[in-house]
Amino acid sequence: MRFSFPPVLFLVTAILLLSSDLKLTAQEGKLEFRDDGSFIIAQFTDTHFYIGGENSQEVLDNIQALMETEQVDLVILTGDIVTGKPTIKSWEVLTDLLISYKVPYTVTFGNHEDEAEASREELLSYLSKRPYCVLADEGGMEVEGIGNNILPVYNQKGIAEKLIYCMDSRSYSLAKDKGVEGYGWFDQSQIRWFAESNEKWLMKNPDVQALFFFHIPLPEYKQAFDHGDFKLGKRKEEECSPKINTGMFAEMVLQRNVLGTFVGHDHVNNYVAQLHNIALCYGYFSGGNSYGSRPLNGARLILLEADKKTFTTWLRRVDGEILNKVELPKY
Repeated sequence: MRFSFPPVLFLVTAILLLSSDLKLTAQEGKLEFRDDGSFIIAQFTDTHFYIGGENSQEVLDNIQALMETEQVDLVILTGDIVTGKPTIKSWEVLTDLLISYKVPYTVTFGNHEDEAEASREELLSYLSKRPYCVLADEGGMEVEGIGNNILPVYNQKGIAEKLIYCMDSRSYSLAKDKGVEGYGWFDQSQIRWFAESNEKWLMKNPDVQALFFFHIPLPEYKQAFDHGDFKLGKRKEEECSPKINTGMFAEMVLQRNVLGTFVGHDHVNNYVAQLHNIALCYGYFSGGNSYGSRPLNGARLILLEADKKTFTTWLRRVDGEILNKVELPKY
């Protein structure tokens, strides 16, 4: 069945909600490795979806194609997901499709997320109440950005073995009056929150490893691709990173347990590159509405395995083709 816009949407969701015996608020549960020790994340990014969008149906088709083929344990939408009007109704359509698969999902906001009809705060309030959504704002008022949170993944012994940091990389430069144009950067309060939170988790399990998901690539992405230890995939545009480097990557290196980062933002980049034993990864353009020469859409998949200090990742296009499967970091 092809998932499309209402009225089919509401009938499918109503049947799901009435028939399911599961608790539909994923916040009440916890993420766990499967019995075989695997945990698979699907990263969709830059869908630029909205009801009435010329190519928005392609977004739903892409999500449906992947979710009906892969065994996914968590979906992460890394920004610029709904970028037009009607904003909330478009989020409802998109998330109803995810809800139909009964898989937890979360969102990291991009630079276009709050440019239509809803603020980041309003989107957080709406999405965090949706079934199966695990979005939260752990940092609170003391930490800049909206939706900074940690998703632990537990092994069969009940120990948190992986930490999934979902963070708000913010929107645009806050120093344009100083001549600094371009995109936003992580605030010092976010870096402190990561360091303090991570150290608490390391006290519970010194072997816990971390992965990061956010929208705008760090400045180190370019360095990793040009001069890093390893690279695979395509760079078809310059990295649109912030002009100011506030030190988030340096803190990741110093914490010594970060395996990789996953971003979107640059629609035609899909590479992974390694710098200082951290894999810096792009997702795969998952949308219908894009700039430039629009690639066939798809997603990035990330396989985590219990008791392994690496992950395996690959790209899956909507037509089913698998690209660039690799185990990272390369030690």
